[in-house]
Amino acid sequence: MYYEKLALAIGVFALAATAVSASHDRNGRNWSEEARESINRTFAGDKVLDVDDFDGTVEVTGDSGNTIRVEGEKIIGADSARALDRAKQEVRLDIDEKDGVARLYVNGPFRSNHSNDRGYQVTYNFTIRVPRETELRLRNVNGEISAAQTSGKFDIHGVNGAVTMTAAAGSGDVSMVNGRLTVSFRESPKAASTFRSVNGTIDATFPPGLSADLRVKTMNGHAYTDFDAKALTPPAGPELRFETVNGDIRIGKGR
Repeated sequence: MYYEKLALAIGVFALAATAVSASHDRNGRNWSEEARESINRTFAGDKVLDVDDFDGTVEVTGDSGNTIRVEGEKIIGADSARALDRAKQEVRLDIDEKDGVARLYVNGPFRSNHSNDRGYQVTYNFTIRVPRETELRLRNVNGEISAAQTSGKFDIHGVNGAVTMTAAAGSGDVSMVNGRLTVSFRESPKAASTFRSVNGTIDATFPPGLSADLRVKTMNGHAYTDFDAKALTPPAGPELRFETVNGDIRIGKGR
């Protein structure tokens, strides 16, 4: 059971996956066969980016453009020519857009079959540029997720690998199972947001003028903050929730 380690209110007053090599998998297994394929796609007019990766990295950067621009690479490592051909047939990237959502979904037998001994591994590494206000829905199983310079809503979930948000200005939910969660905001969230990790540290940085209610829970770890704080009273701002099972929580003050 979680227990509440710290409940703080901060007032408005002066508040103090690494890309996987095609020659070996994430467990160090060597492959004798290799194939690579480039990915390039542009979406115009979509307000939401939805990426569901399985093995690889997802890197998103916000800029002043007006389209979603996807670059990436599909990397196949296999232990035989037959396994390589099977990987090409069984694993695919589904790309579609509907109702303003640009969607990338890595599909394959691993979605329903949990066996890891398929004789191959397929890695998708994505580098994506989006208009800053784009809403992000990012998921990954094995690999890192990063987002920088974005200001839209976010819903980010990782299993094995770090999640990093840099110079963010939106609000939403971020969760990790195994890995470090690092977030830094250039503007304080204006709506309720949640940051969770099961096995890993949460390191969050906010502007000095942060005004929010912080709710912090941890089972095997400690919680720290640079901000001047007091016991929770009537709401001072949006609720920011931080939860871990095994790992520390650090809430820092940016510049």
